[in-house]
Amino acid sequence: MTTLIIASISNHSGKTALAAALAVKLGAEDAPVAIGKAALKDSAVESDVGVFEHLLPGNPSISGAVDDIASNISSTKISIVEGSSDTESNLQLANDTDGLVLLVARYGEEVSNVVDAYGSRLAGVVINAMPKYRTEDAGDGIPQVLREKGINLLGCIPDDRRMLSPKLGQVAEFLEGQFLTGDDQSDQLLDNFLIGGLVLDWGPFYFATRINTGVIVRGDRPDVQLAAIQTDTTRALLLTKGVRPVEYVIYEADQRGIPLIVVPGSTHDVAEKLEGLQPEVGFDHEDKLHRMIELVSEHLDISALEDQLAQPVTG
Repeated sequence: MTTLIIASISNHSGKTALAAALAVKLGAEDAPVAIGKAALKDSAVESDVGVFEHLLPGNPSISGAVDDIASNISSTKISIVEGSSDTESNLQLANDTDGLVLLVARYGEEVSNVVDAYGSRLAGVVINAMPKYRTEDAGDGIPQVLREKGINLLGCIPDDRRMLSPKLGQVAEFLEGQFLTGDDQSDQLLDNFLIGGLVLDWGPFYFATRINTGVIVRGDRPDVQLAAIQTDTTRALLLTKGVRPVEYVIYEADQRGIPLIVVPGSTHDVAEKLEGLQPEVGFDHEDKLHRMIELVSEHLDISALEDQLAQPVTG
């Protein structure tokens, strides 16, 4: 039996997403990976545990308090435990389970002191949310720092818009909005937002510049609303100032399956408020799991990780 603890330097580093994707990549149909969340004292972990149980229902669950994780681990070949940003508790988990730590660091975070703390328990480092314009660092500065310490850089996962996308229902709730049509689509993801302003003939071209888009537009602008509705990449309209659109717009949206949500506040206020939604966006969507599996497959050295897990811990 092998236990892998997914640790981080800070919160919101992508531990849940990486743990779920690795549970799929390291498992087999007849040998699923056990997966769970380690709870620090007084911490709430229900949301992450729920994500694992929803997205990975065929995987044994081993969630529990840090002190209890070792006794929860089953006889599965591999167990993955989502740890925390607390180095001491992650080390306790690794020692109690005789496991290894995989450190997830966001691009730009200082890793030197943390990798030193984990010592021989460290299986390697993964850099997450790597900006596409800094990919040269993946083959230069970052590995050099780790090579000097004898640490494996197992991969650099690029920043990906889909992993940051909120659910439509979450957007509506956050903005205190009301569905006029399409409330059965509350689970779909919105990858982008566009503001519908003074657009007429060029409107469809403008709205087609992004995919899976939520369009923010005044409720009293049927011309802009119809231009957005007629664009294949539009997924929902957020109608501002609390104004209900004309009936023809509601009819067209319903016919095309485009949700309409009436929200309070001006277009500017709504756009500004949406910037505060990002910290609340979670991983609880099958499309995100599929995308993370793709990213891990493309950018993580799974073979090197498996080799590390097969080696006895020394030191």
